[in-house]
Amino acid sequence: MTVIIDEPPPAPALPQPKQSTTARRWWMKADPRKAAQRRISRELEDLWLDPPAYCRPGPEPVTDLLHWEVIIDGPPGTPYAGGTFPVDVWYPNEYPFQPPKLTFKTKVYHPNIDDEGQMMVDVLHGYWLAGFTIHRLLLGFVSILYDPLLDYPINDDIAEQYENEYELYEKEAREWTRRYSSTPIASHWLPKAMRTPPAVPHIPATAERREESRR
Repeated sequence: MTVIIDEPPPAPALPQPKQSTTARRWWMKADPRKAAQRRISRELEDLWLDPPAYCRPGPEPVTDLLHWEVIIDGPPGTPYAGGTFPVDVWYPNEYPFQPPKLTFKTKVYHPNIDDEGQMMVDVLHGYWLAGFTIHRLLLGFVSILYDPLLDYPINDDIAEQYENEYELYEKEAREWTRRYSSTPIASHWLPKAMRTPPAVPHIPATAERREESRR
């Protein structure tokens, strides 16, 4: 008797984003570093006029537009709640045609974060467009803290634990948060939008969200 095992078809190739060649030609004629700094300066101003949830300025003033720090406060309803996560932001001279590099400066127990603090975010791994901004990237970081991308794990063992032994995953993630990210870090200043605490929307606990997704 012959047993035929159906193998899943290969994942279709995703289309690669297209950059504007006209914009790129103009950028190449300008001083790339100065052009990048002008763009980043505008983005920083916009960023703190309407800050992403749980994101705030770092502990030191920005003295180098190509290299600065932002703080992500652990979102409620996740094992990272109560943690303070400094993130290093570094821009290449080719920005915005090349993405910035964002790195967690503390250890984070998460399927999409590696030992060096790098996070798997789609726009940082082949799907970056010049129109994307730091605001969009930070939204992606916070979103993945809520809901890991289990189809694209960096750490397979943690991803498997998340799927099959969630309670153990949650316990370990909370312990790492307590051990490595529990020291409060004050911002060097707070944007006007953050000086009055906004109403916090109800966000179901992680276990509750996972249960709802199974229905």
